Amino acid sequence: MNAALWLTLAAFWRTRDRSRRRRTRAALLEWQAGRLARFLRKTAPRASAFRDIAGLPLTDYPVMDKAALMESFDRYNALAIPADAAWQAFETTGRMGRYTVGASTGTSGNRGLYLVSDPERYLWLGTLLAKALPDMMTARYRVAVLLPRGSRLYDAANESGRLTLGFFDLTNGLDCQFAAIAAFRPNVLVAPPHALIQLARADLPLAPREVFSGAEVLDPADRAEIGSRFGVTVREIYMATEGLLGVACAHGTLHLCEDCVAFEWETEADLSVPLITDFTRRTQVMIRYRMNDLLRLSPHPCPCGSPLQAVSEIAGRSDDTFRLPGRNGTPVTITPDILRNAIVGASRAITDFRLEQTGCNTVTLSLPLHLAPELPAARSALESLFRRLGAAPDVIAAAAPLAIPQGGKLRRVIHTQGQPG
Repeated sequence: MNAALWLTLAAFWRTRDRSRRRRTRAALLEWQAGRLARFLRKTAPRASAFRDIAGLPLTDYPVMDKAALMESFDRYNALAIPADAAWQAFETTGRMGRYTVGASTGTSGNRGLYLVSDPERYLWLGTLLAKALPDMMTARYRVAVLLPRGSRLYDAANESGRLTLGFFDLTNGLDCQFAAIAAFRPNVLVAPPHALIQLARADLPLAPREVFSGAEVLDPADRAEIGSRFGVTVREIYMATEGLLGVACAHGTLHLCEDCVAFEWETEADLSVPLITDFTRRTQVMIRYRMNDLLRLSPHPCPCGSPLQAVSEIAGRSDDTFRLPGRNGTPVTITPDILRNAIVGASRAITDFRLEQTGCNTVTLSLPLHLAPELPAARSALESLFRRLGAAPDVIAAAAPLAIPQGGKLRRVIHTQGQPG
């Protein structure tokens, strides 16, 4: 057994064991507090940004974000590697010795770097497998992964002997790979929602036992269509450049990975923005890192019995929140989920759209060409929403071909420019 496989399986069994032993919320949080204190005392000093405050309570650490990380990248990693050297490695081999250098997709306009050791990658993989496919050691899985880029992370999964993994690169387009995906005969699909929708609508002989959605916001309409086509509960994987953050259980409830990450919360409208502290990472130290995701936390326990925090919805990105001038002079903030619900609620026929704030007080709505008759209803629904909230932007509505991203992320609600004064 090679080191990669051993580390992956060790993480798998540790995760399974933790889930069995800590069945109450109190027990989980007590265990997490101990791990977090040790991390702040022993691991935080490895990054110079935290050296002078190591060991203090978590709330005494400053909140960081992508801008702070990229401005002083060398201060937030234990190797003191500067950003320019990391970018050079990313653009060539993607490696710096025993470390992998990766980058986010830059959906928000700014790409972020990440630096991770091989043991950390296999820890993530083992943890993910334990949460997503807990019966991996007794069942055989053929997993089709459809993502914009490959990763050496998947090699260890193939070497487990329990998984056969096929990777399909979305940057090459999806239609041209339909035959290969069907020939692979997957019983597990892992893909962004826009790719799962394409597979659901294609006439392919696919009968997966599990379907996992990741990398993009999963709209309720997409979830329903995908689940209906394949006859399964669509499960989400909440994973980003910043690490593995959540995995849905068999009931379809997304649970945060609080056995790896401590979450704090800031409030935006009625949603929560996570500040994450990953107490499993040793190379790039992430303490109180502000994500740009908007989550709706569930106040109710999940029927699966897990003590991990349940999430009702990943509503969108905080940087795609619309900020419009209010009629009374106070800016009006509208989160992506509210905008999305107004549009799809205007007509059951609307299954796709794009809505952009293209100016300080201008909003552009696009529907697919075949949905042109639904434009008046969708526009009216938006205008009604804006009036109710005290805003009056110019709404431009048109039917147009809606491109499917090739390698990028699908975003239906987008804030491109303009802020109210």
